[in-house]
Amino acid sequence: MATTMTPLQPGTEATAQACAFAIFGSDIPPIDPQDYGGSWRTTLHVIAEEWEGEGRCERHAARTATAINDLLTTERLYGVGSPEARAAGTALKPLIDKCRMYGITADDLGRHGAQLHTS
Repeated sequence: MATTMTPLQPGTEATAQACAFAIFGSDIPPIDPQDYGGSWRTTLHVIAEEWEGEGRCERHAARTATAINDLLTTERLYGVGSPEARAAGTALKPLIDKCRMYGITADDLGRHGAQLHTS
């Protein structure tokens, strides 16, 4: 599984810092930006490497695969478009968004047991 970072749009260090908190939330490892030249742009990549090294990307893929399977089960039980299915889909969206940010693919999710629909 490759760890990739979405390129930052042109902006300031404040934009990069806000992006770090938006992506990682409270999961930011204890990395002092001054240890990396004070640049949040550099720190974003360091954090991603930390995540990969700690196995967090693998755990995130497994957690997302479980949420996908839960959504499918909910859809079978209550119907596609039911309030329960919509709630499960809403809960799944941030997990999928984070997968995109880290380059976690459908194949990666499949290896973690996600029952993905194939066309």
